[in-house]
Amino acid sequence: MHSNRGLTGRRGWGYGERFAVAVALVLVSLLWLTENTALWAIVLCWAGVVGGVLGMLYSGWRYIRTREDAR
Repeated sequence: MHSNRGLTGRRGWGYGERFAVAVALVLVSLLWLTENTALWAIVLCWAGVVGGVLGMLYSGWRYIRTREDAR
């Protein structure tokens, strides 16, 4: 699936990078919750928080597992 890596030769995002993006999603979603917005926006922000936390848990767990396998 990753046979064509393009000009840079770089693979896809690692689990550490995915964890950082999930943390950013949680922070931005929580920041938007401080604003006085419509109900649909509040629901969307909470969905971002939940999705970000699940992404943090998954990518953090996978990051730890790949580090254990490297030893």
